[in-house]
Amino acid sequence: MRLTVHIPEDLARLLRQTAENEGKSMSALTAEALEAYLKERRRRALGLKVLERAGKSRVAGEAHRLLEEGRRDRP
Repeated sequence: MRLTVHIPEDLARLLRQTAENEGKSMSALTAEALEAYLKERRRRALGLKVLERAGKSRVAGEAHRLLEEGRRDRP
């Protein structure tokens, strides 16, 4: 799918440089970054739902941070 977006010039310059350094197209790097962002948002939303269903209607920020740390892949 083709999508046109407008980004600030400084971000475009950083995207161009990063894509060149990684040997990728700007389009591929943008798609990769967007996918990572959307996956992270989905993970956070799921984590909050799990905590809410566990009976925690008000979740402290610290609990959310700890949940996120626990989900990260370990080397």
